[in-house]
Amino acid sequence: MLFACLRALAWIVAWLPFRALAWPGSFLGWLAGSAFGIRRRHVEGGMETAGIPSAGVQAREMYRRLGQGVFELLWMAGHGRRSLRSVARVEECSMRLLARALCGRKGIVLAASHTGNWELAAARLAEELPDLAVVINPPEVPGFERFTRRLRDAYRVHGLEPRGAIAKAREILARGGVVAVLIDQVPAHRAHGLPLQFLGRSALVSRGAASLSAATGAPLVVTASRRCSEGTHELEVLSIMEPPSRGRSAWAEEATARATQLLEGFVRRHPADWLWLHRRWRQPLRQALEGTACFPPRPPLNEARDA
Repeated sequence: MLFACLRALAWIVAWLPFRALAWPGSFLGWLAGSAFGIRRRHVEGGMETAGIPSAGVQAREMYRRLGQGVFELLWMAGHGRRSLRSVARVEECSMRLLARALCGRKGIVLAASHTGNWELAAARLAEELPDLAVVINPPEVPGFERFTRRLRDAYRVHGLEPRGAIAKAREILARGGVVAVLIDQVPAHRAHGLPLQFLGRSALVSRGAASLSAATGAPLVVTASRRCSEGTHELEVLSIMEPPSRGRSAWAEEATARATQLLEGFVRRHPADWLWLHRRWRQPLRQALEGTACFPPRPPLNEARDA
């Protein structure tokens, strides 16, 4: 039922110009953030802890942009598959960096994040990069999961579910493809993560992206996207890190720490473009059930080498 409703709504939204999506998106954001206050205290509390100026203003803007992002996904689905070049771009210098990273013929591991409209950014990258796959945690709502899966398929973005994702990711990288792994969500188990400081609090950061890079020799490319003032999107490369031939385990930890630092810097520059709504600082479910609530202090790590 939900899937059918989303498809019908997508057909209607597709008739609107892309720039016109700001109006219904702003209203949806107001409903979620102000009228219903969905996790509003959580969002503002996180911003205040991180020392973000004008947390209330930034929170309202975040909800507005999230609402707009929902209508952008409907707009994309309503159009089937179409070029997104007019609504999203890869920053010019970043495009050159991506091209250089692909020259090694080992593929690319993207350290991605919940910044900007991440689904739209992935679809736009799929127009530029060969064989793009994204490691995902499927939504718990079946109708919405089916909708997003159809959307990714339409734009040739392959979704890799956690089970068996490593083997499939290795195959894609071996043929020179690109695998994106989100670095700003809590891993399923504590053993899969590294305790780091992120936006003023201790967070468990997945080693997945850096470990995959280290195991395959593919460069680790840290990316983030943001909404520009005119309503379009821009994706940028924050850093490229090349895994060494030796000491890859230590390098994976250093690269994970460096990628987290870069993401934090981006969020501080563009606070309304990150998903403060999700529970980034919670414990993994298994650890929470075992009753271990605190992270040990993080040991100092050497800064990873940027390309």
